[in-house]
Amino acid sequence: MTPIIMVVTGEHAWTLQALHLAAAMARETGASLLLVEPVRVSHLEYLGAGLREALLPYERLVALSEYSAAIRDYGIEVAVAPYEYTDYAGGLVSAVEQIAPLAVFAPAPGGRLPLLAAARLWLLRRALGRPLYTLGAGDGAATWTPAAPVETPAAMASAIHHL
Repeated sequence: MTPIIMVVTGEHAWTLQALHLAAAMARETGASLLLVEPVRVSHLEYLGAGLREALLPYERLVALSEYSAAIRDYGIEVAVAPYEYTDYAGGLVSAVEQIAPLAVFAPAPGGRLPLLAAARLWLLRRALGRPLYTLGAGDGAATWTPAAPVETPAAMASAIHHL
């Protein structure tokens, strides 16, 4: 089974930045991308029921098409899926439990107070149990750096010899 990197759509510029970083990560790790479009459901009992299902607005469909094309330009497999939620953090945790991705790119959960938003983000990172990239200040540099190449014993011996 091919590993998956999950990207949750958000604001347009944020999503494009996350997609490019996720695509570089996917190419490096041999993973495919799952582009997830969050759909807010007003009542808990409507989750998965298909009742009162609203179609995505045309602008969102155009944006999803643009995102998919950008990912395909990297030569990466992409799938698009909506996910319904009543609570953003709870819905994200549920989606991650079902998909089991290598990493998640998602907008940070908000809050009226900065301390509350930081606490919600900390709890979300802890609940996910895998890397969460929000492209915020706490994530560090918004770049993907591949793992250092594994050195062969001969190369290590040569390096030690030159010391």
